[in-house]
Amino acid sequence: MRKPVEHPTQRKIAFLVDGDKEKLLVEALARKVVERHRPASPPDFVTIRLAGTPREGIFSLVEVLLTQTYQRFFILFNTGSTSRRRIADMASEIHEPLVRARLEDKVSIIPLVPSIDSWVLADEEALARAAGRRWTGDVPHERSRPEDVLRVLLGGWGPKEQKRVARYLDPERMRGGDKGFDAFVRALQLALGAGHAPVSEEREPAVT
Repeated sequence: MRKPVEHPTQRKIAFLVDGDKEKLLVEALARKVVERHRPASPPDFVTIRLAGTPREGIFSLVEVLLTQTYQRFFILFNTGSTSRRRIADMASEIHEPLVRARLEDKVSIIPLVPSIDSWVLADEEALARAAGRRWTGDVPHERSRPEDVLRVLLGGWGPKEQKRVARYLDPERMRGGDKGFDAFVRALQLALGAGHAPVSEEREPAVT
């Protein structure tokens, strides 16, 4: 008797981000990581904009998504700071309720230091293609205001420029350029497979 064909279980992964820019960039990069990883079954992604949701309210969102059979959660938040103490405090506000509910093994907390714009600066090739020109010397990396650097390099940093850059971003080129991005890729690759990365391993941001 022929055995029934077993289909790989689809992974359901949720990204919780601050706003539209973060949604655009995280989704674009996640899709490109999936293309390279080539899982047996393509994951089901959902991205939720936190839009000012209090830190303590994020736990409630995770609980709701659990009822919808989502298995892995990525909480990515702009820190607006490069202070280790400030970032640690912000991450703890999210982390502690998850620990109390024994959900920390399902969640990756990724601080964006000081914002997701730092990820974009890690791919100079994408910036050059989006701008239609190249620069002499290295692209400046202003730690505290990366969005200002992007605005100068691209002649603006609104939705139009963000969509253009997102098309050209390459996760492989970006590896090693930002610790937060590296943590995101490692955790996503594990989520696409059989394992998971503990929250504590992803809470060490690239800060000064």
